[in-house]
Amino acid sequence: MEKTVLVTRPLPAATRTADRLRALGYLPIILPLTEIVPLNPAAPEGVFDAVVATSANALRHASGELLAPLLQLPCFTVGDATADAARARGFETVTTGDGDGEALADTIVEELRSAGSLLYLTGRVRSPGFERAVTLAGFHCAPLAIYDTISVSYTTDFWMKSLGSRSIDYCLLYSRMGSAVLSVSIEAAGLGHVFDKTIFLCLSERIAESISGLKEPDVRVAGRPDEDALFDLLARVQDDQ
Repeated sequence: MEKTVLVTRPLPAATRTADRLRALGYLPIILPLTEIVPLNPAAPEGVFDAVVATSANALRHASGELLAPLLQLPCFTVGDATADAARARGFETVTTGDGDGEALADTIVEELRSAGSLLYLTGRVRSPGFERAVTLAGFHCAPLAIYDTISVSYTTDFWMKSLGSRSIDYCLLYSRMGSAVLSVSIEAAGLGHVFDKTIFLCLSERIAESISGLKEPDVRVAGRPDEDALFDLLARVQDDQ
């Protein structure tokens, strides 16, 4: 019998994840718990030494007008997906840091060596780790919110129709907001029994810590904050069962 995997990330990325899961023999259930909303900010003023993006959404939703004068600058990213998005938008020099925003800050310090000015393309809601790290290293960091992430709520009836009587074998969690929305929804809709045997696979420790409302949930964390690492974790977990 196919193993069920609940995909909670926003569309259209959730569809790509589901296709990847089907190709591996899983039965994906798409139920986005967050939505990405472009903010369309004005082009930033000032001169910058590099562009930074810790999320592919910041690059996908930035306007061409905003990016055009920046494409000759080096671009620093977290994860291969963000690096691919940077190249797709026209950046020629892209450096990918290993790990999270703090690790990327270390990479920037090593690569640029002297403190400079960074344009940080990001979401409205973000972890402060990257900005804190580069500021402590002497860089000026100018964050520019390209998109916002909002929660998506469903009625109890919709939850029941979407999940039916099936138990969920695995749940992929990509953000703290998604994790929190899921926790609240499970409790509000009385769906604890559906997730009794679920293994929750998270992109980071912070996401894992946001899971609540379940008795002793089985929570695992990917080795890196990117989807390839999440799929590696899924494969290891299934092999161990």
